Amino acid sequence: MKETNRKERKHSLVLIAIIIIGLLAGLFLVQQRHAVEQAQNQIENIVDYDAVLRASSFEKRSTEDALKALKEAGVTGMAIYDRTLAKARDAGEVLVYPGEEAFILQFYGPQPQPGYTYIVADPGKEGYFKEIHEDLVQRLGKDKVGVMYSNRGPVLALAQPYEALMDMNLSISRLQAEEVSRQGFDVIVRPTNFKQVTKENVDLVFSRLDGIPNITGMVFVGKEALGYPNYIGLTNEYLHNLRIPIVGIEAVNQLQYENQVGFNNDLAVADEYSVGRLYTIAKDEFKKLPPEEVSQRFYISDIERNIRFNLLPIYEEGVDNQTALESSITYMKSLKEKLEDRGFTFGRASVYPPYSPSPIAVVLTMAGAVALFTFMVNLFLPMRTHRQLVLNFTLLLITVVLYTVTGGTLITQIWALSTAIAAPVVAIILIMDCWLRRAAGPKVGPWRATLDAGIYLVGAALIAAIGGILIAAMLGNTRFFMEFALFRGVKLVFVAPIILTVIAYMQRFPLWQGRTVDSWPECRDFMKSFLILDVKIYMIIVFGLLGMVAWVFVGRSGHTAGVPVPGFEIALRRFLENTLYARPREKEFLIGHPALMLASFALLRRWPMVLHFVFTIAGVIGIGSLVETFCHLRTPVMMSIARGYDGLWLGLIFGVLAILVFRFLAYIISWAQKREVAND
Repeated sequence: MKETNRKERKHSLVLIAIIIIGLLAGLFLVQQRHAVEQAQNQIENIVDYDAVLRASSFEKRSTEDALKALKEAGVTGMAIYDRTLAKARDAGEVLVYPGEEAFILQFYGPQPQPGYTYIVADPGKEGYFKEIHEDLVQRLGKDKVGVMYSNRGPVLALAQPYEALMDMNLSISRLQAEEVSRQGFDVIVRPTNFKQVTKENVDLVFSRLDGIPNITGMVFVGKEALGYPNYIGLTNEYLHNLRIPIVGIEAVNQLQYENQVGFNNDLAVADEYSVGRLYTIAKDEFKKLPPEEVSQRFYISDIERNIRFNLLPIYEEGVDNQTALESSITYMKSLKEKLEDRGFTFGRASVYPPYSPSPIAVVLTMAGAVALFTFMVNLFLPMRTHRQLVLNFTLLLITVVLYTVTGGTLITQIWALSTAIAAPVVAIILIMDCWLRRAAGPKVGPWRATLDAGIYLVGAALIAAIGGILIAAMLGNTRFFMEFALFRGVKLVFVAPIILTVIAYMQRFPLWQGRTVDSWPECRDFMKSFLILDVKIYMIIVFGLLGMVAWVFVGRSGHTAGVPVPGFEIALRRFLENTLYARPREKEFLIGHPALMLASFALLRRWPMVLHFVFTIAGVIGIGSLVETFCHLRTPVMMSIARGYDGLWLGLIFGVLAILVFRFLAYIISWAQKREVAND
């Protein structure tokens, strides 16, 4: 093979030293981040208290036995919602009559009227009646809540029709909160905001909570936080005084939170993003899922996405000849066992503290990212050593200034994106340069080539992992842990390394018409030749297949749902999740890593260059995915490291198998060709 790498590429030792310093600073920050993450190991398993009472009413056992069974299944908290007249009526706390039915009571004075709604206390439930009276005054206004008298005691007279009132949110019941607490459960409060909210409305809600033990979280219901817009500060003051953490509901796409105005921009900011994160499954989806799948979804959410509040739904209908409550307890027990095996405990949920890493360590880490970018640029556009340093320190100066002026989030996001692209590209190009030197030597035996292919894969993974550590360190703070800030550019991270690897390959290997494309004149000639290329039908088919692969590859990245996951892959994922500490990505151990080993093997065994090219491009997918894993900041950093490690050793195994398969196919082809020659 002729010498194709005609431009000498000299790497500045200063750049390499800065990358090493950045890596050491990154490892220091990663260790600190791990300590913070490791401490957040307590989970609150929550069920809706009213749903428990409703489900237990259809059981052959008592409510006390049902609550005991839930506690044994790992449930530690009960969610209480705003009372409604329908709930209060069903619980036997009040009687509610439309106007035409209220004549069953004997009224003293004014008589009932059609179109009105009348409420009277059930015997022994006067406390609930008093709370409902207060709530109706707060929701409707004092002038719209009349009081009449009957043989059953005071009667609330409302000028609204029965149907319009039954499901109207009232407020949190202090009596219900006390009842939950007496049962030995934590209390999770789920209030709705008031229309045209006033200070008195907010005061009422928190007066119901003051003095109640074991209130471990507040999760708002609806599109607004309690007190929004004018009294959100008052809500925050009460929460701090009562030491109640606020909790956001994870969005359906498992990214950030459901939109509740006042939560993200006000309360979370005031708490320096030290908030809880709650996961639940939508009602329509939940009823379609078997208990084991429900258990698995909550389990994965807890270990991978910083979920510490699980709102566990209760089935409306039983599964496998069980009652609804029994089916629910089945998946809750399974969840408890899986989480206990991972070292989690249950009770008041851990809430990430406000954590920001040392600014000096972050700057040193960013310096490593800047140096890595400069190093990558030199691999494409060779520069003299002093020019590399001028470019590097100019970028570093701009970075430090922007970090100081802006507070750091945007500039760290920019360099995290740069690193996510540069790290796999640098790893692959350095392996390419090793291949170039090996290509000038003798052909290697198959077993030695297999061993060398494994070594090249491990080397590329270790180089790329430097980028992962830098990203995990630069973005390692509570704002990113809880996803109030995100790593940006996931699609670009998947696509850009492939494009850059194609360019680097054509610079180094004579793929196009037996020559490299390593200068501007050669690039112009290549573009002219490519644009006037005669297109054959098979080429259209090939490009169509490549387009489909790209669609699946990009569509499956990030948090979009453009490409569905087939059933067999879901089954594989569940097996890996339950077998390994961290489920590796299929694109790494099934595609990328085996392809990179095949690329090394193809070059060492002098296979056709087009095969080497295809395997190399596929190989960057696995290395890029390894780095991209660290861009998911909500995932604990040790899990990201374990995921990359598991993907690597599995990739080595599948790589060896892939080499054996291709060797067998090569022998078959060679045998067939010899027979054809013999027959001729």
